Amino acid sequence: MKKVFYTAFSLGILICLSPLVAVLWSSWFAARHGCRLDEAGSYPCVINGHDWSDTLSSAFISGWFLIVTFPLAGLFAAIMLGMFLYGRWRKRRP
Repeated sequence: MKKVFYTAFSLGILICLSPLVAVLWSSWFAARHGCRLDEAGSYPCVINGHDWSDTLSSAFISGWFLIVTFPLAGLFAAIMLGMFLYGRWRKRRP
């Protein structure tokens, strides 16, 4: 049963940190291809005949979700740490 909780909380942490991955990817992609990227709007970014501007803008703006999801990821990590320490304490008790 513990493995289910650890798996669920680990998955929750990964989901909560996904906006950070989106921001890092969009920043890297825009810098690599010389595209302008900021929160003010969507600017043309045509690469190999495909316009990536809306995708980059959406991924970059998703970073604002970190205001909610980053503390939630910390809460999940604290719960996992508490579960781990409680399990260790119970095993050491005679």
